[in-house]
Amino acid sequence: MSDASSPGLFICFEGIDGSGKTTHSKLIVERLRTLGYDAVYTTEPTRWSEPGKKLRDSFFAPTRLPVKDEFRLFLEDRIYHVKSEVIPLLKAGKIVVTDRYYFSSVAYQGARGLDWQYILEENEKIAIAPHLVIFLDLPVDVALERISSERTEGVNTFEKEESLKKVKSIYLLLAERFPKLIIKLDATKEISEIQKDVLKLITQVQNNKQ
Repeated sequence: MSDASSPGLFICFEGIDGSGKTTHSKLIVERLRTLGYDAVYTTEPTRWSEPGKKLRDSFFAPTRLPVKDEFRLFLEDRIYHVKSEVIPLLKAGKIVVTDRYYFSSVAYQGARGLDWQYILEENEKIAIAPHLVIFLDLPVDVALERISSERTEGVNTFEKEESLKKVKSIYLLLAERFPKLIIKLDATKEISEIQKDVLKLITQVQNNKQ
């Protein structure tokens, strides 16, 4: 795993669908900006690369892409994301907050039957390691309740109960493998409380990096 050695700080939010990744990644970027930091929000899949567009189009399609095709598209999109967005932003000294990263690929394509350790190895060849991964840990039943009540577009094919159980189990294995990198937070807590925890973690990582 390559090190994200640069003036900037690279933070990643992970978790099953409905855990609040987008909400918390955007909120913490706003909070960091109010504190005077130059923080930037990014997301995967990207919205600009061709692989990213294909992946986003596939999320609500009646039939999933074959898992190997999905895996390949995520790798291609991640290369674009890292080279075009993450590295330049880090070199400019910014705090980059990404809503999903390669740990999502490990968990989601792993849940579909690919060897999750192989997925991890392939991603480590092309991806920059974040300084901190915040895993928003949420029970699957709570996640599905949130999804059904909050999303007017419906539940996409990544969000079926059995699938999310498998996804979460792989996330937990990743957290065991990288205990200093992947920090679990209780995603059932109030948003304000989670944000306090997130800010504390980022501040600690930043102080340790200096």
